[in-house]
Amino acid sequence: MASNHKLTGVIAGKTVQTLSVDGGKLTIAFEDGTAMTVKLGAVLPDATKIGVIQAVRQSGVALSLDYEDGSTLDIETQEETSNVMVRDENHKMTYAD
Repeated sequence: MASNHKLTGVIAGKTVQTLSVDGGKLTIAFEDGTAMTVKLGAVLPDATKIGVIQAVRQSGVALSLDYEDGSTLDIETQEETSNVMVRDENHKMTYAD
């Protein structure tokens, strides 16, 4: 799976505070107030994974968030594009695909 350098640059080093799933949408809230939303294609296997993001990998509908502790949160997106959005603590868009 290829590295997603743009998304990695936006969220690497951020600490996941909470993950919540509502109506096919995953929201990841980071401690600094940044929020990432993902349109889900399948049920998220582990919506409790808290930690610091190290890198992001993506291929087709597979999106993987790699944590600094060596673990990974695997997410299946709804489609290959237009599924991920990140807003900073001021709700300004910092990433969208």
